[in-house]
Amino acid sequence: MKTNRFFVVRGFARIAPLFIAAGLSAAPLTWFPGPSLDAPISGAATTVISGGNNLLIGGDSYGSPEYLAATNAYWTYLPGFYGGATISAGVSGSGDPLTFYGGTDGTNSTSDVFSYSPSGDGTYALGSLSVPRSYLGYATDGSGTAYAIGGLDGNGLPLASAESYNQDLNTWAGIASMPTTVYNFPAVFDKTNGIYIFGGSTNTAPRSETTAVFRYSTKNKNWTAVAPLPVAVAGSAAALAAGGKIYVVGGVSGGVTTDVVQVYNLASNSWTISTPLPEGLSAAAMGVDSLGRLVVMGGMDANGFDVSDVWRSQELAIPDIAPTLTEYPATNGSYLAPYASTISATGNPQPTYLMVSGPSTMQVDPYSGAISWTPGAGDIGTNLVTVRATNYAGYSDWTFDIVVPHPPPTDPANLRVVSVTDNSVTLAWDPESPVVGAVTYGVYLRHSVHDPKGSGGSVWFTQIGANTTVPMITITGLAPGTAQTYYVAARGPGGSSGTNSSIGATTTAPQGPPDLFVTGLTSTSVSLAWDPAPGPAQNPNYSPVTSYTITERIASPAQNIPTVANITGTNGTVTGLKPGSSHIWYVAGVDAAGNSSSLTYVYVTVNNPVPASPTLSGVASSTSGGFQFTASEGGSILQTVLIQATTNPADPNSWTQIGSLLPTSNPFTFTDTNSAQYPSRFYRLVAP
Repeated sequence: MKTNRFFVVRGFARIAPLFIAAGLSAAPLTWFPGPSLDAPISGAATTVISGGNNLLIGGDSYGSPEYLAATNAYWTYLPGFYGGATISAGVSGSGDPLTFYGGTDGTNSTSDVFSYSPSGDGTYALGSLSVPRSYLGYATDGSGTAYAIGGLDGNGLPLASAESYNQDLNTWAGIASMPTTVYNFPAVFDKTNGIYIFGGSTNTAPRSETTAVFRYSTKNKNWTAVAPLPVAVAGSAAALAAGGKIYVVGGVSGGVTTDVVQVYNLASNSWTISTPLPEGLSAAAMGVDSLGRLVVMGGMDANGFDVSDVWRSQELAIPDIAPTLTEYPATNGSYLAPYASTISATGNPQPTYLMVSGPSTMQVDPYSGAISWTPGAGDIGTNLVTVRATNYAGYSDWTFDIVVPHPPPTDPANLRVVSVTDNSVTLAWDPESPVVGAVTYGVYLRHSVHDPKGSGGSVWFTQIGANTTVPMITITGLAPGTAQTYYVAARGPGGSSGTNSSIGATTTAPQGPPDLFVTGLTSTSVSLAWDPAPGPAQNPNYSPVTSYTITERIASPAQNIPTVANITGTNGTVTGLKPGSSHIWYVAGVDAAGNSSSLTYVYVTVNNPVPASPTLSGVASSTSGGFQFTASEGGSILQTVLIQATTNPADPNSWTQIGSLLPTSNPFTFTDTNSAQYPSRFYRLVAP
């Protein structure tokens, strides 16, 4: 809307209609949306051009002229019109060129007249009007003569004068003036010899709308008053339709925009009120299309804003026809996905559509038959729907089922490791939404291969464990310390989630000692000691160790031979070894389930010596009391030496072991701290 337009109206008035039959129809006048204009517009002029197409030209949008063919769902632009003032002007003609005259630029009325070619031959000036005119009544008689009637002059004052255009002379000449000054009204030629003007404003003061209707006789060249409008209006639109009836629609009444439709019967010189427009409009354009339908185009709404709306009536020249369905809706829907389908029917008046039954959130557009709906959880399954196409001649129902399947499960969420043991992993995840239906879960391992090397490779999955219907599973039969990635998939009536949710888990395993020491060595035995193996306090993947096993590692053939088992402490001795033999020893931790730790880098290599007698090489008093002896190993391998003493060397049974020692060097020393208790004492060293 241009802010400097002459008329800015507010509000909305509705007149109670007296329903009458339209044309040959028994049904009252009905209105339906037509293809919208590309841009809002008001104050445009209209005529019917070649092909019966409705043309809009001028107005306040300053766009190119455009036309609507009755069977098209869109408007078509024509070459640009390069006249001056274009608001509330007049247009005449149905061929090529057209005559465009008068109007305003929003401030000043003009007397300019232009020839416009819809085919693109250009725009050029014609002979001017005798006075500037805007908001005029315009019409073309049966001979093609254009008329400019009343309007506002160059000073913004209403006119009573009128004039017609002589195409041969390219001049305008005055005709009989109207009985009163008037502007902002429609003019309609009755296709015989009469031009009718309807209402308008008699002066520029507010609420100056009139009910007066005048007829100009193109034969007698005079004006006569005819039956007045039931409702005084200005800024209305009008057109002659089937049955000799002129429809006057909308306008401003009492300063308020109205949706009133007033119907004038030419034969009886009488008026009735018909079905109102779907919205109040003023400054709209109106015509009849090639199918005999009224077409109301653009205009200004009750808030003073231009609209791009187009409204069409039923075909007024044909009888009523009950609806016949021609297009049927789809029968499949998807959970939370917009369902968009259409039901269509033919008939006269054009059928409207309504929901008879169906889901509570389903809607049907009453004019287009477009059905919209977004199925929710309560709509999963089969939905019985009935849609009705109806008009005044009857109705047709279509009943059908829309099936909404369960949606596929989503990827299991919040996948987590609940617990692990040496041989099992327990996983859990959030349950699926109830809308997916009954769900079965499976756990899978992922495998990949690149063959040949460097290729893109392939991936496949194998199931591990059984299916489950609850969001938790324990996978058993695993080896201690097994680290794997587990993929969980959900399957339901609507499909599968796929293997996109994954988590890694490692089974627990007992650990071996962190260190290992030789604490004793003979020709046939070895004594070992170690610190306790770590457990769950050090790492949750470690199982508690309840015992130890001393194990020999044999290189060829490679094998581990448990030798001393069920050791509950942190030391142990292996006996029965062969003198001069060599052994690799490590200690395995064993948990309560009997699982042993794997071989680690913590081990000792021990050579059992061939027995060789040690010798005593010196004795001296100890500073702490007693005797300190110096001795030497007899062999090349240091081994445990038993220290024995007696007071009667003649008695072989009197020897007592007073100590043992695994020397760390050779020679080595030992001290008998109890020697002072004996008058005399004899010593010997034994290398077992």
